[in-house]
Formats: sequence, structure tokens, C-alpha cells
Amino acid sequence: MGIFNSNYSKPGPGVYKDTPKKKGLSLFYELFFRKFWKLIQLNLLYILTLIPTFAIIFILSGMISNKLGINADTLGKFIEVSEVDAARISITMDLLTRLFISLFFTIFWGGGPATAGFIYILRSFVWEDSVFMASDFFKHIKSNFKQSLIVWIIDIIAFTAVCYAYFFYAAMPNIMYFLKYVILVLVFFYTMLHLYLYHLLVTYKLTIGKLYKNSALFALSALPWSVLTILISAFLILIFPAIGFTAQIDQLAIFFTTAGFIFIILLMFSVCGFIIEFNACTQIKKYIKEDTDVERNE
Repeated sequence: MGIFNSNYSKPGPGVYKDTPKKKGLSLFYELFFRKFWKLIQLNLLYILTLIPTFAIIFILSGMISNKLGINADTLGKFIEVSEVDAARISITMDLLTRLFISLFFTIFWGGGPATAGFIYILRSFVWEDSVFMASDFFKHIKSNFKQSLIVWIIDIIAFTAVCYAYFFYAAMPNIMYFLKYVILVLVFFYTMLHLYLYHLLVTYKLTIGKLYKNSALFALSALPWSVLTILISAFLILIFPAIGFTAQIDQLAIFFTTAGFIFIILLMFSVCGFIIEFNACTQIKKYIKEDTDVERNE
């Protein structure tokens, strides 16, 4: 199909011919700090447009939180608190479980049309293309609406099927029990291919089938980088709540919990998205020429 080739290059604007281009971490840090305030703006814009799909994922996350949760009576006996306090803790745990499942889903799998606009802006940051944030954001939501919505619906179906299958096999005896680990491996691979899926969606005119096929190929061809990208992003999602929940000092717990929520509102989506998109641009440019015969989706 012509999508895998070598020697792809994308010259940046305003770069002198004899000036060596930065690569790797030096380029990442330069772009990140140069675009820092724009990343905050993009994060806020993305959150606003994510509300409908995020709410649906939040509700569906109850399939997991209900299985993992502890009811108030059991919790009250376990930690010796009143029924009222136990109920509050149980509800808080349920809401936080749903929140972080929804964050992982949205950051790694995407949130449909809003993610198409989001990734286009991030791709422009990495490519150092000029971009008008709000207008280009909504323009590419509109132009990629159908495909991105289909991808999101597929993800919702996959998420629902995985939840039921995992807990079904987890309750099975003997060797059937170990099928839950097979499901976890498949989920991890499905997550890896999403690191490239939306980039291809907003950049090239490909069918849904070819989007998934080529995303899977990129995930495998750049396996170490795909795994590293997921681990770094997961660390950023969990670091503040992990410190907050394990802190022995109340003031420290409150500080890191509050900092975690501020990070979500101001930067989490954009920072994780920038890491994911920087990796996607870096890996994909190894195989796709600028003059590739795959039709561009601009």
C-alpha cells in the first residue's frame, strides 16, 4: 500500500540550511518548554470538548469499580469506622476508581472526535507547523468526525467486552483462570496501537481497517518505544495520587491530592498527549516519506 518507506523528513520552518537539527530528548524538551503555555490552553480546550464522551466512559467504568469496590459494611468492620464514614469512603473509592479508569481510557485510547482535533494540534506542535489552536482544533474535529467516532465506538465495545471477559475468566477454575492474563496482554497491545492510530487518522486518508492494521505494525516495529511511552504516561497519571494516598502526614496527602487534580485540569492530557504524539511522529517518520503515495488528510 506504500505506507512503509524510508528516509522520511519534515523540514521545520525558519531553520537555517546549515544549522543541525535537534533530535531526541533535546528536541522534545525544546518543543515542550516552547509550547508549555499553549499546552495548558490546549488541555483546557480538550477537557471542555471531552465532557460528553468522558461522562459515558465514567459511567461504564462502574463495571470495574463495582467488582473492585468494597461495600460499606465490610469496610466499616475492616477499618473500624462508623457506618456513615464507611459509606463515604466507599463512595469516594468508587468515584476515584471510575475517574482513573476514565483518564487511562481517554489518554491512551482516546475520546473520539475531540481527540482528532487534539492530536492534530499536538502533531502541529511537534512538526513545528503554524496552527490556530481553536479554529484548527474544531476544524479537524469536523473533518475527522465520522472516522474518529467509529474508532471510539469500537473502543467502547472493546472495553465492555474486555471487562466482562476478564471477570468471567477470573472466576473460572483451573487453567481457564489464566485466560485473564491473555486478555491483559491483548489490552496492552491494543493500547500500544492507539499510540499511532489517531496520528494516522488525522494525517492520512485510510480506511478504518488500514488505520488499525498500520497502527498495529507501528506498535510492533517500535515495541520498546511504545512500551516506554505507555510507562512514562502511566507514571504521570498516577504519581500525584500515589503519593497523596500513601503519605503518612495529612497535610502532605492533601497537598499532593490537590496538586493531582490541578495537574489533571491544567496539563495532564496535554503532557501525556505530547509525549505520545512526539513518539508517534518520531517512529512514523522512519517509515513514511513526505511524498508517500498515501493520500494526506489535510
